[in-house]
Amino acid sequence: MNEAAVFDRVVTALDERNYEPLVHVPAAHSDTYADVLDRCRRHEISIRGRYPDVLGFTETNRVFAIEVKGSTNLLRGIGQALTYQQGAHVSYLAGDGDAVAPHANLLQSKGVGVIAVGADGVERWDAPPSAESTAAVADIEGQLSLRLRGNEFGGDITTLSLAQPLNYLAPVVALDRNGPLARDELVDTITDEYSFGAATETVASGRTLGLITAGSTLELTSQGDLAATVLRGYGVEDLDDLRLVKSDVSRRTIAAVHPPLAVLLRNSFVRHPEFGLLLDALRMEGPQVHFLALVERLVHEYPNVFLSAFCTTRGAARARELIERGETARLYRDPSVWRDVIRNNVLFNFVQQLKHVGVLAPETRSHSGPIGEYDPDEKPWIVADER
Repeated sequence: MNEAAVFDRVVTALDERNYEPLVHVPAAHSDTYADVLDRCRRHEISIRGRYPDVLGFTETNRVFAIEVKGSTNLLRGIGQALTYQQGAHVSYLAGDGDAVAPHANLLQSKGVGVIAVGADGVERWDAPPSAESTAAVADIEGQLSLRLRGNEFGGDITTLSLAQPLNYLAPVVALDRNGPLARDELVDTITDEYSFGAATETVASGRTLGLITAGSTLELTSQGDLAATVLRGYGVEDLDDLRLVKSDVSRRTIAAVHPPLAVLLRNSFVRHPEFGLLLDALRMEGPQVHFLALVERLVHEYPNVFLSAFCTTRGAARARELIERGETARLYRDPSVWRDVIRNNVLFNFVQQLKHVGVLAPETRSHSGPIGEYDPDEKPWIVADER
């Protein structure tokens, strides 16, 4: 049985088990795996530089990874399934039943599950006798949450492009006061009543933080309703009130001037899977964080967060290639590499946001110039004392 036929039957079995799968199918093979792609969404989530054929959550919310083979290349498949143990609670090799049977004992001894497929579907499903769990699992869990349960969030945190995060609350205030609005109406309302020229960015960011819904008509999510309640309790009932609050901050931080609003924003940030993992990495590196040490930790422990949150689109592609070639260290040791792949606004807008919401201390210095002029030794990130 060829790989495409095995793949199709594995997806059917996953559906019957109430698993939540994403699949990795290179664009060049889309026609061959058309039946699979009709039923599953794609992923670009890597584990140690490798892309599992199937990745997702079990019915008990554990991360599973499956390497799918047909009747050939089973030894290579075993090696890939072993790699996936580094980022999944359970790892499997799926293949033609007759071809995979001779390897079953070896796979079980290595803690890899076996999925044997026949003409009528999955004939044998042996769960791993043990399950590996490493720090990398948290990275995969966060990315899967974002991809599979992404209706709660509108995108990755790179869309949070404004230095002043109070602006992300403008759509909440507008929708709370006016009720559901079409996207263009919401943008116009924020532009006119908040006197802000980047209204489109505030709407996108409100969606990213899970504060407003998607669709042609926008309204508040349950988290957005909670934010609106906090804002009203703080005396912010319309966009002019929010504008005055923002003017109070001036050159200081929200955390210093309006602590309750900083907590509201920080909680909204932390609920996003990518930001939650990034915050964990910051705290582990703190209290004084050398930027390249943070990059090193992200690359090794949360590589998918690094690729999506820190890299440009072109930079992420280059970083993936380096990780896959085993040249990961160049991403934090070679200035010509990290300056090429990392987004410049990570060093300015993102740092400013973290200071405002109380994650970084006010004395942390952001970098507003070209990334080629950035010296990490001169501008460490200082994690705020949360006491």
